[in-house]
Amino acid sequence: MLTNLVILLVLAALVGAFALVLFATLGRVESRAHWGREAGIERSRRLERRAFVIGVIMVAAMMAIGLAIYFNRTPPCHGKIVIITGPNGTPLECLCENGKRGACFDPGP
Repeated sequence: MLTNLVILLVLAALVGAFALVLFATLGRVESRAHWGREAGIERSRRLERRAFVIGVIMVAAMMAIGLAIYFNRTPPCHGKIVIITGPNGTPLECLCENGKRGACFDPGP
């Protein structure tokens, strides 16, 4: 549980740093412009729309990645030994401890 929290915090820090750099760059582009008032207001609106769209895309991508990880994780074990289908289609026996799958090996005596 603690490792999941650490991974989540690292990912949040990376996304935050990316967003900070991105928005700072977009703001610098805006501040260098020498247009009239109307053109500057229009440019500012475009910048806000662009920043909003980028933010929405980042949130959607993070949700998609989170859902993909959630659906691809291994299911919990029920019992001490479970039989699963291995990567090449052959059955494997796996030991379970504390509801998590451990070592797997070929079935047999």
